[in-house]
Formats: sequence, C-alpha cells, structure tokens
Amino acid sequence: MTYDMMFWVLLGAGFVLTGLVGVLVMWRTEHVLISFAAGTLVNTLIAVGSIWWWSSVFPGEEHHFNRMFGIFGYVVSAVNNAVLLLFAQLAMKKKIGGASSAQEQLQYDDDL
Repeated sequence: MTYDMMFWVLLGAGFVLTGLVGVLVMWRTEHVLISFAAGTLVNTLIAVGSIWWWSSVFPGEEHHFNRMFGIFGYVVSAVNNAVLLLFAQLAMKKKIGGASSAQEQLQYDDDL
C-alpha cells in the first residue's frame, strides 16, 4: 500500500471512528458534552498518531513540503470531524431529548 493510500485510509478511519464513538455515546447517554468529549478524544488520538506517522515517512529538509502538506491535511480533517460531530450530536439532542423536554414543559405549564 502506498503512502498516499495510507494517508486517505487514516483520514477515513478518523472520520468513521470519530462519528461512531460520538454518536453511540450520545445515543446511550443523551449528553452532548460527554459524547463530544469521547468523540474528540478519539479524533485527537487518530490525528496525532497520523501526524506522527506522516512525519516519520518524510524526514529531513528535502521532504519539508510533503510533510507540511500532509500535516495540514490531517489538521483540517480533525477540525472538520469535530465540527461535523458537534452538529450531528446537536441534531440528535434535538430529536432525542427535544420532544420529551417540550412535552414535560407543556405538562408543567398545565399543572400550574
């Protein structure tokens, strides 16, 4: 497998694993902060590991552009994953927790 292929496989794995962990934790706990922290931890671990691997593939000054371009790609991907995860969890919170909260609010208003 070429370095380019490994680059894209690691980017895809970061996207899929970050999303899976974040969404599954959100589904079980219904807490945005806990699920975002879990997804971000996975995202950070994959990004740091990928950046370390990419830097070791292109050592030295003669590969400076290749190294920096790959690191930039991993950083942009990590930020995109975090933003997508947050929006997905906020949508889940609205769908999971939003309906019951509105019903409880209506019931509370009726009790008064």
